[in-house]
Amino acid sequence: MTDAPHADRIGVFSVPQRMFWARPVFTHPDGSLFAMTSRLAARALSYALAAIPLAVSTLARADATSGAQAAATVDLDETTVTARSQRGFAAGTAEVGSFRGQSLRDIPATVNVITREALDAQQDRTLYDALRNTAGVTRQQLSGETFDNIAIRGVTMENRTNFRFNGSMPFFNLMAIPLEDKERVEVLKGVSALYYGYTTPGGIVNLVTKRAGNTPVTSVGMSIDNNGTAISSVDVARRFGEDNQYGLRFNAAGGKLESPTSGIDGDRQMASVAFDWKVNSRLSLKADVEYARQVITEQSVVTLPAAKNGVISLPAMPDPTKRLSPDWAKFRANSTTAMLRADYALNDDWLVTVEGGTSELARTRAFTEIGSVNAVTGKGTISGNRQDGRWTTGHLRADLNGTQMTGSIKHELTFGVARSEMRQAAVYSSRFTGTQNLYNPVDLGWLPTTGTSITAAQRAVDTGVYALDRVTLTQHWQVIAGLRYTSYTSVQAPNRYDASKTTPLGALIYKFTPTLSAYASYAQGLEAGDRAPNTAANANVAMPPAVSNQKEVGVRYETPLGTQLSAALYEIDRAASYTNASNVYVQDGRQRIRGVELNAQGRVTNDLSLLASGGWIDAKFRGVGNGLDGKTPENTPRATASLFAEYTLPMLRSVSLNAGAYYVGPRPVNDADQAWLGGTTLFGAGARYVTRLAGKRTTWQFNVDNLTDKRYWAAAGNNRLAMGAPRVFKLSMKIDL
Repeated sequence: MTDAPHADRIGVFSVPQRMFWARPVFTHPDGSLFAMTSRLAARALSYALAAIPLAVSTLARADATSGAQAAATVDLDETTVTARSQRGFAAGTAEVGSFRGQSLRDIPATVNVITREALDAQQDRTLYDALRNTAGVTRQQLSGETFDNIAIRGVTMENRTNFRFNGSMPFFNLMAIPLEDKERVEVLKGVSALYYGYTTPGGIVNLVTKRAGNTPVTSVGMSIDNNGTAISSVDVARRFGEDNQYGLRFNAAGGKLESPTSGIDGDRQMASVAFDWKVNSRLSLKADVEYARQVITEQSVVTLPAAKNGVISLPAMPDPTKRLSPDWAKFRANSTTAMLRADYALNDDWLVTVEGGTSELARTRAFTEIGSVNAVTGKGTISGNRQDGRWTTGHLRADLNGTQMTGSIKHELTFGVARSEMRQAAVYSSRFTGTQNLYNPVDLGWLPTTGTSITAAQRAVDTGVYALDRVTLTQHWQVIAGLRYTSYTSVQAPNRYDASKTTPLGALIYKFTPTLSAYASYAQGLEAGDRAPNTAANANVAMPPAVSNQKEVGVRYETPLGTQLSAALYEIDRAASYTNASNVYVQDGRQRIRGVELNAQGRVTNDLSLLASGGWIDAKFRGVGNGLDGKTPENTPRATASLFAEYTLPMLRSVSLNAGAYYVGPRPVNDADQAWLGGTTLFGAGARYVTRLAGKRTTWQFNVDNLTDKRYWAAAGNNRLAMGAPRVFKLSMKIDL
């Protein structure tokens, strides 16, 4: 069966042969923020690409130097010891929010960091693979084959605003996010309005890219699995120039995708460049460009059955290896993100940072779902829509950071202004319907269009001015106070929302010792309002802006070996949105979310590293209609937990073993709590072996996900269920040249 007619009419799908350097990220004829940031991004990219020949010309010299160093290197066993950071899976700092670059011990909020070491040890391929290591994270609506819809602390993440690139630049979580070029994945839990403006209070997911360090990197790799997936990759990093003032990191990966589900296949590619230039003792520049492309068949989700007497009887779990959707139900997407940053030191105490960028994503999709299923025979109806979508964001930020003493009191000050402009093109959808069997699916031919619809284009502008003061009173006490004024406009015909609000942040930190601290914080947040699901009469329409509040207390401790321990109690109060009895998605009442989180990560002993989390969530609707008062919001688990450990054999240090367990507790399938998904624990295991092939350091990594091959529902939300993936065996090889 050929693909749907016009499935490729978004021209950027022909880009892979030219990649992203053949055209600007996008162009706008006006003088808008998009036009300005497009020019900045194009210039940053041209500088980065122009540096590649210079970098290549220095490879011989750099390789000669590294070769001389290698000649003096000790034997394999000693080399292997340094394969993982001496901190294990711990991270010293974070690059997310208004505390960018600060020690985790000094941040009065819950921050989780998944390091490159952990990503490699687990062979994480998707965003959820990384985030499953943090408490309170669940999939929402989708199983993750196309992209990961994420909820944190019971709050669905807004895919247009809650995901950031290198601490600042918003990008779109509407396709699979490549991890090959990421140094770490960070999560700032809770309200984040002071620095990021209008975002949902679940948190911010920040992806930090790899950069060129002092050690040259030249590696090639291959990753395969038992389903037929095969992805090759390359990673090259160099510093060059007379004083190593230039740095260049290039990553690329690509290959075919095969799912445990028969007939769910495709391919993906990515390429990225990170360029650094220390111009002089005061000025430094950074430029990043990332391109990603993805094509894959999209599996159907399952529509919830109708409730009888207020109770839904869930269907039996179908075979996850059988494809329910037509083979022409392709998900095609590509994205380009570009960012330029300049840091200028005015003197020893004050630093100016200016950064700007653009992000663009385009995709075509044939989304399908199966409903009206006969519980005995499995016969039902398959329906869906074919749609095109295009999203663009332009972003500018300027910060002034400095230190000022007033007597014995130290002030660490931040003053900033930020502006983001998001545009979503009109979405044209064509509906179709047919018959399918949930338990014995058949291949379906082309399903003709039965109707069309248009979701109006949207433009949202978020402009903020903010100030933050961290006051060190004594060696034990710190007080943090901040304010942000935000002006927000959202236009999506026939609706227009204009809002302006000043929101505070306050925190108190007490340091018992340099490694033990406690904090209490309060923050007020802003969110753009949830977006109506596809099943609502007002599908894809954004709700009005709303205010959220968060209180949190916590404690942090770092052991002598570097294991980071933390505990936090929090309460979030936010606007509630739901589908009413007229099938219209509305904003009404409040959600109150209370919870506890525990985290541990780092090196427990010289041979054992740990990454563990646990969380308990009590989320309820308050003051809402439609019989939802006191109910738990959909897909919110009562508890989550994760444990991943890696052990290096003391007598054979080239070998490491690992194991993991990931638990998601019972959660309601809808806001009315008419059925609950049972708790699920998935297990994983793996091993790493480091050796030399032809004199080159070679790392083999083997992992098994869903070790017991459990069948389970991976996600609920928007009146739908998604199946979890069966067992997968993964093997990768990386050669350091």
